[in-house]
Amino acid sequence: MTMRTYVHFICPNGHLGEERTSENDQPFSDMWESVTLTGMRAVKVGQEDHYTCEKCGELMSQTQRPK
Repeated sequence: MTMRTYVHFICPNGHLGEERTSENDQPFSDMWESVTLTGMRAVKVGQEDHYTCEKCGELMSQTQRPK
């Protein structure tokens, strides 16, 4: 069975983004993981990974699920 996890992000200009992680959680099969980004891009800032908004390029911050 595939387990999915959703993390929501927002930039200072109010644009929304989402990180969807899918992973195999079967106990006796090979482990795999897939991350899909919507509305943002992954960038490296120094040694750390961050997300920036696809629309304006600002850094994204984690937020609660939008209504």
